[in-house]
Amino acid sequence: MSSRDKQVEGIRNKMNELQKKLEGENATFFDDLRGYLITSSLFYDELDVTEQSYNVCVDLIEAQENGQTAQEYFGKDSRKLADSMIKNFRHAGYREIMELILLPIGIYWAISFISDFAKRGALKINILEYILIALLSLGMVVIVFEAVHKSIYLSENNPFRKSKIVQFIIGTIFFTCITGAFVTISVFTPPIWVAKLVYPGDVILMLTVTAIFLGWIIIGRKRELYSITPFIVLMAAVGMLQRIPVMLAVVGSNNIKFLAVGAAISGFLINIVWGRIEMKRIAHD
Repeated sequence: MSSRDKQVEGIRNKMNELQKKLEGENATFFDDLRGYLITSSLFYDELDVTEQSYNVCVDLIEAQENGQTAQEYFGKDSRKLADSMIKNFRHAGYREIMELILLPIGIYWAISFISDFAKRGALKINILEYILIALLSLGMVVIVFEAVHKSIYLSENNPFRKSKIVQFIIGTIFFTCITGAFVTISVFTPPIWVAKLVYPGDVILMLTVTAIFLGWIIIGRKRELYSITPFIVLMAAVGMLQRIPVMLAVVGSNNIKFLAVGAAISGFLINIVWGRIEMKRIAHD
């Protein structure tokens, strides 16, 4: 973790502690404002956004201690306040922007690569498929950020904000469509540009990719990605079992397909359960 990331994390932790002191309408006001600022753009400087949010929290705590509400202190139009703050945010540097763009692409590429590796036969990488996955993953992140951003200041009577059931249905439909899009790309992308790699090159490449990806998650303390590590390890293990002759002889070629299905299901379930636990932890920070 870079010194800048540590600085952001330090301010965020202090802000989380301060936010617990807010009560009633003040808590709702700041929660909406913070969410709106964070999702305002992928390309604003994270440190600046965090610092500005922290300053608002400090001011609101002081106002609350003096008996004032958020509306009395900041005005009734909280969205107008948020938009005025956003106009003054610094834009992220080119390096940060590239990291933000490559992060979702890299994650989905790693998942696709490991899934390809787990298939029987020589490792085949469809380059066109990976290009389409990159475009879809980036588009998905932008859509999610924009949707969350626009939904924060919807009216109280809006069905999307008012009903948890509506939110669940729309979210389920969206992510079902995204999953379907990924599956469609994986199944129907024509093999125009295909790179083929045979043993032992495929195993060496797999070990390298897995080590780099897991190292980046663990060393960088990417807690939001911890839940996906079991899936990565299990699918990579299945791929290695069916490619290393000695291991394949021990396991048996007929058992590989059952191991592959079991590994995929187990990794997926662990990802869901662990992910939900982590989301609850973040929500209560």
